[in-house]
Amino acid sequence: MNVEYTSNYPSFENRDYYVDLGEHIAFYRKRANITQAQLASRVHITRSYLSRIENSNTSQSFSLELLFNISRELKVPPRYFFEPFPTPAGMED
Repeated sequence: MNVEYTSNYPSFENRDYYVDLGEHIAFYRKRANITQAQLASRVHITRSYLSRIENSNTSQSFSLELLFNISRELKVPPRYFFEPFPTPAGMED
């Protein structure tokens, strides 16, 4: 019987996606003026777990369910986490 190895860390080829998602979560959290502790409590995870998600040096994997919960708490559609960061008004090319 073959047992597939699973890890809590994304495979190397997916690392950039997790880094980008984490940066977007941090951006929208800060824009909403919510601390890591507050958001973590609202989505029922630890602050340290949220910190690992947001930290571009760790690339912590997480579920879509958690992403949807974070999206709801930050009041942004989930797709915003996959789009380019918003440009400040008046700075468009």
